[in-house]
Amino acid sequence: MPRKKKLKRLLVGIAVLIGIGLGAFDVYQQQEKQKMIEIATSEEAKKVYEDYLKYLDEKALTAKSFISSYQISKESLQYNPMGGLMVKIIINNDENLFINFNLIENEDGTYSSAYYVDSPSLVDKTEGK
Repeated sequence: MPRKKKLKRLLVGIAVLIGIGLGAFDVYQQQEKQKMIEIATSEEAKKVYEDYLKYLDEKALTAKSFISSYQISKESLQYNPMGGLMVKIIINNDENLFINFNLIENEDGTYSSAYYVDSPSLVDKTEGK
């Protein structure tokens, strides 16, 4: 077999292996993202968010409060290198009103947050509570 053909086959083989590797990595990333979404949208996690919102305003998530709804920002989910899942919730569809949580799983399967970071606009509305 001529040398050029061998080289061509070798390069094609390497390209195929790289393609398979990249495809497998992409599948892995998709699975990890789905796992993060499942954790962030679980009932246990929602309890953490809602308990904190009710700490900020006892009437949160009712018609009598300025905090009427929240959404989980799925695009911002990421694992914290020190442990936990960093989650951002957006209040009332207003990107300026948000809270960052670091969800940590407890031994009993529930979640708690290692910290809460309120946006400056939210701090103004809740009087720095």
